[in-house]
Amino acid sequence: MDTEITIALIGAAGVCGTIAGTIVGARIQAHGGYAQAQAARDAAATAAQAGRRQALHDLRWTSLTALLRAAAECMEATGQMYTSSEERADAGRAEVERAYHAYRLVQAEAELAAPPELREALDRMRAVVMGAWHDVRMQAPTERAQRALDELCREGDPAAIYAKGALTRLRTSEAPLWNPLFGNPPAEYEEVIDALNAVPRLNRQQIRLLLANAAVPLEYERNRFENVRGARQARTERQRAYEAARHQLIAAARDVLNTNEP
Repeated sequence: MDTEITIALIGAAGVCGTIAGTIVGARIQAHGGYAQAQAARDAAATAAQAGRRQALHDLRWTSLTALLRAAAECMEATGQMYTSSEERADAGRAEVERAYHAYRLVQAEAELAAPPELREALDRMRAVVMGAWHDVRMQAPTERAQRALDELCREGDPAAIYAKGALTRLRTSEAPLWNPLFGNPPAEYEEVIDALNAVPRLNRQQIRLLLANAAVPLEYERNRFENVRGARQARTERQRAYEAARHQLIAAARDVLNTNEP
């Protein structure tokens, strides 16, 4: 009897051991599966993060490249307005407005995509391009009027030559600034008013612009007025500011986007 009980117990123990081994083995396999699944999830997350970083890098590179291109096109369009003929003035103004509008759009996109480290450089570029756009609207017409007078002088027009001399004398006579739209002219303007009106090939708009800026020094003349810049001087200073802003933005972008490495 005792032998039968012992044999039964041994059999039961074998069965239980098999069951226990199966359970333990299943648990080990399960834990191994969990580890493999976690490793797969970690790898997927790492790949996704790397993909996100690459996509953001590409977006920033594309938006900054577009910004530099749009800024260059806008500065070129504004610069051409100072040297274009009066016949192309309307087409030139339309081109400036188109280029400036395009620049503003890509500037907004770049500001959204760019990291904080580029904020200062982007702000500087925006200020320069906006200033060039403002200057060309205010000063390019005067520059074209001055060039029209210079061209008549080169052709030997005696009235134009005398008028240009009168303008030079006015600028060197300590005459005050005066705008024909506001009030009567100072006495110093009498000669230049008569001289400009005697040039038959200058229209009324050109004469008005020349009178409004008659006392403003040219780029190469001494400036005795505080914060007064002629069209030529403003254009030169704005171009220098643009080159500096472009250099700053490119250097900052290369550093932030890590494109300086060979």
